[in-house]
Amino acid sequence: MVKITYNYESLDKHGITEQEADEVYATGKDFDLEPSVSGNDRIMVVGWTSTGRLLEVGIEYLPHGHDHMFHASDATKPYRELFEKEK
Repeated sequence: MVKITYNYESLDKHGITEQEADEVYATGKDFDLEPSVSGNDRIMVVGWTSTGRLLEVGIEYLPHGHDHMFHASDATKPYRELFEKEK
């Protein structure tokens, strides 16, 4: 099982719950990002919540099966457009 940690500052700033972020992470569309400064792979996941919010959730894959959700917000225009294009 993957352990997930959260950037609560980002969740709180954008009014997003862990459950909403987890839902998007589990069901959304992945877009590759540049590796982190530590060299870890990262993705941005864009998807709908069950309440109709389109979110973007940034994930950094840390060693030993640990994922860190470093960013969560309502989907910005570039990611909304990528998401619609990939549908």
